[in-house]
Amino acid sequence: MRAAQETAIGEAGIVRNFKGQLSSHERDDQYVATVAVDGELVRIWNDHKRIGAWPVEEVNCERVTVFRFQLTLDGVVHTFQPDDPAGFAESVGAIIDLRPTYRFGLGPRVKAAKEELAAALAGESTDEASAD
Repeated sequence: MRAAQETAIGEAGIVRNFKGQLSSHERDDQYVATVAVDGELVRIWNDHKRIGAWPVEEVNCERVTVFRFQLTLDGVVHTFQPDDPAGFAESVGAIIDLRPTYRFGLGPRVKAAKEELAAALAGESTDEASAD
């Protein structure tokens, strides 16, 4: 069994290959594909058939869930669900949006935790001042 992610040295440096499910928003199709990411290009193929290659700066990649990413290639939106989502996210620099309106709901929890910590620290400094 081959690993979901393979690393090799290519012309542009380290190439990381990620297998997963790729689907296009324009067509109702889904298939197994490999997305290769290096410092200069993003290449996609399936069953040894090249789908395309794009310069990294022309590819928009957004993490839409913990396991799925939205890739915009030549204006066409695709969804990619890699076998190794953490490795793929690291490779493309994708993060989860923490805005309060985002569906994960982490924004309000992070803000509340920060406010709680700030209040606790403010309480400690007040207690220390009172003790002097």
